[in-house]
Amino acid sequence: MDNISVNKLVDSYESHLPREVCLNVAKFVVNEFKDKKIILEEYIIAINNLMVSEQVKVINCTGTLLHTNLGRAQTEISFNGHASNIEFDLSKQKRGERNRYLTYSMNLLLGSEGVCFVNNNASSLFIALNTIKKYKDIDSVIISRGEIVEIGGSYRLPEIIAETGLKLIEVGTTNKTHKKDYISALKKNRNALVLKVNRSNFSMSGFIEDVSIKELKKVTDDYGALLFHDMGSGLVVEKKFLEKNNIDYFKNELHVQDSIRDGADLVMFSGDKLFGSIQAGIIAGGRELVNSIKESPLFRTYRCSPVVTYELQKTTNLYLSKKEASIPFWHSLQITHEELLKRVKKISSKLTLDHSIDDNYSLIGGGSMPELKIPSPVISIATSEDRNILSKLANLETPIIPRINDNKIIFDIRSSFEADDEIIIDALKNL
Repeated sequence: MDNISVNKLVDSYESHLPREVCLNVAKFVVNEFKDKKIILEEYIIAINNLMVSEQVKVINCTGTLLHTNLGRAQTEISFNGHASNIEFDLSKQKRGERNRYLTYSMNLLLGSEGVCFVNNNASSLFIALNTIKKYKDIDSVIISRGEIVEIGGSYRLPEIIAETGLKLIEVGTTNKTHKKDYISALKKNRNALVLKVNRSNFSMSGFIEDVSIKELKKVTDDYGALLFHDMGSGLVVEKKFLEKNNIDYFKNELHVQDSIRDGADLVMFSGDKLFGSIQAGIIAGGRELVNSIKESPLFRTYRCSPVVTYELQKTTNLYLSKKEASIPFWHSLQITHEELLKRVKKISSKLTLDHSIDDNYSLIGGGSMPELKIPSPVISIATSEDRNILSKLANLETPIIPRINDNKIIFDIRSSFEADDEIIIDALKNL
């Protein structure tokens, strides 16, 4: 069979990818295969695989509000990428303090003296421990065995601590840790700090016991030790908002403000979980400790971009303005079952394919409160009738991601924007 040129191979299949990308793929395929038919087939497969791997907007119909694989908290990005005064003092027309307003407003929201921002919460813990190790001559970290966690992406707490050069000291047992366990460890390790970690991505029940931040503060004060709290999810919303909207899922979840008020020297949490904003790590607490982190040579390597800090600023303003319902995550939780059912019925009324409206449940996701199930009406399609539905939905101009449950394809729109309902309708009508 005649050889096919790289350029002809690229021209044989239309793609929106840059020509240089297509040429590179074509060169690889031509070198790997000899048969012309196979070359054409493999080229199309390779280009299609690249196109579906581009980062694009998708519609989250999984019902998981903080879906890690879909970017966790959804935000309506408003920063246009133009120049900004992120580190410029407009009143003095010269270089100024970075994130001055965001720092002020976040401290106001959290009740903290100091705050700084890094690119994710794993960075928060690492840079906090690595900096304080030198600043306060710390050599070890005391932590309950029941809080030694692993989260997605192979993040293991002991490995992060090991990277800082600090010694990990485990106290208590998996299910029970007492105040006396911390006291015993502090007596033997006078240069240790105490780290409490929120078990956000798993739950324990039954014969369990742990020590609160308030109790731990009394212990660490007695021994002149620091108390850090890695809160992970980062709940900051006002309790009045939760009560007003009958959202009782968080009654046993500690607020960031409570941890600071109860005495944690530093708290750290994610920006894209229960805070409901963009990916970031937020470190708050005593002014002196936070400033030492900001002055660390490593801090610049973890520093957030203007896009991130702008979105954090916008979200913080919404909390302070008592407009929590304008934050997409909280809006999704605020929606009642009845309101959601109206949306579901409206979509259902415009569909011709066989489906049903069922009672099901949504999840928080993002490693937050895995045991929580939020009652939600959903649209269900039997998988026996799928006709490659999942593949067709994934290859739309705006891909739609449902979930599979009990041999059904489930469309749970609690996790999608109402503005996208027409896109969902058009997609399902054309299957």
